[in-house]
Amino acid sequence: MTMNEMFHFLLILGGILFFAKIFGEIALRSGQSTIIGELVAGIIMGPAVLGIIYETQVLSYMSELGGMILLFDVGLSINAKKFFKVGGWATLVAFVGIIIPYFLGYFVFLQFGLTNAQSIFAGAVLTATSIGVTARVFSDLKYLDTQEARIVIGAAVIDDVVVLGILAVVSELIINKAVTFEALLYISKNAVLFLVASVVIGISILSVIFKFISKMKQSNVLFIIGVALCFILSAFSLKVKLAPIMGAFIAGLVLSTIGEQQVEEIKEDIKPLCAFFVPIFFVLMGINVDINTFNPFVASNTGTLVLTGILFIVAFVGKALSGFAVLKKGVNKFLIGISMIPRGEVGLIFAELGLKNNVFEIRYYSSLVAVIILTTFITPIILRCIISKEAKGNVCVS
Repeated sequence: MTMNEMFHFLLILGGILFFAKIFGEIALRSGQSTIIGELVAGIIMGPAVLGIIYETQVLSYMSELGGMILLFDVGLSINAKKFFKVGGWATLVAFVGIIIPYFLGYFVFLQFGLTNAQSIFAGAVLTATSIGVTARVFSDLKYLDTQEARIVIGAAVIDDVVVLGILAVVSELIINKAVTFEALLYISKNAVLFLVASVVIGISILSVIFKFISKMKQSNVLFIIGVALCFILSAFSLKVKLAPIMGAFIAGLVLSTIGEQQVEEIKEDIKPLCAFFVPIFFVLMGINVDINTFNPFVASNTGTLVLTGILFIVAFVGKALSGFAVLKKGVNKFLIGISMIPRGEVGLIFAELGLKNNVFEIRYYSSLVAVIILTTFITPIILRCIISKEAKGNVCVS
C-alpha cells in the first residue's frame, strides 16, 4: 500500500467510524437501534448520496471480520444449555416464522422476474429475526419476565440457528450454481455435521483447554483464546464450504457453556472489538444501497417501489402469523408475532452475500435492506402500543 493509498484508507476508516457513531446516536435518541443509524450513515455518506466514503478491499475484509465478531457475540449470548432445553411453543413459533416468510418471499420474487435459484436465495433473506430490538423494548417496559417474552426469546434463538443453517445451504447452492436435490442433501449434511461435531467436540475439550488457561498469568487470555476459537472455526467452516459466520456463531455457542462468570468476562472484553469492527460492517452494508432506486419521480423505479412495498407486507404478515402457532390460552399471540417481525444482522448478512456474489442486482438488494430497516423501525413502536395498552387499558403510547 502506497502512502497515498494509506492516506485515503485512514481517512475513509476515520469517516466510517465517526459517522457511524453520529448517526447511531441520532437513531438511539429516536428510540431506534444503532444498527439503523449505521446503515443510514452508509447510505447518506456513500456513493449514492454524498460520495464521502466508499468501499476498498481492506475495508471489505474488516467488514467481514465485523460480521464474524458480531455472530460470535450472538452465539455467546444464547447459552447452548438453555437453548437445547427451550420449550415446544418457542420451536413452533420459530419454524412457522421461517416457513411462511420464506415461501411468500420466494413466490413474490418469482413474479418480479428473478429465476428460481435467485428467488430461493432472496426469499431466505426474509426468514431471519433480530431479537436485539425486541429484547430492548421488553427490557425498557419491564416485560422480560413474562411467558410471551420467554417464548419470543426462545423462538428467536432457534430462528438464529436454523436461519444460519439455511444461509450455509443456500449460499453454497446458489453461489456455486448447484441447485439439485443431491447438492441440497450434501450441503445440508455438511451443515448439520459441522454444527454437531463442532459443538460436541468443542464442549468436550473445553475443560482441558481451560485447565491450561487457568495456569496462565497473562491478562485477557480467556478473551484471546475465545477470539482465536472464533477465527479457527470460521476458517474450518469455509473449508467445508459453509459461510464463515456459521463457524463464528458456533464458537460463541460452544463457549457459552463454560460458566456464566467466564462468559461475562469474554463478553466484556470483546466489547471494544465489537465497537470498532461491527459499525464498519453495517456502514459498508449501507454504502451498497442505491437510494436512487427509490426515487418515485423516475418511472423505471416503479417496479422497485412496488416490490419493496409487497416485500414489507410479506415480511410483516409472515412473522406476525407465527404468534398464532401458540395454542396455549392466556397468551398474547399478536404480541408474540409482532415481536418476531424485526429483521437485523443475519438478514443483512444474507442480503450482502447475495449482492457480492452477483446472485441478484443492486435494486433487489436495496429493496431487501429497505424492508429490513422498515421492520426494525416499526416493531418497537407497535410493541410499545401493545404493551402500554395491556398495562393501561385502552391507551396506546409509542
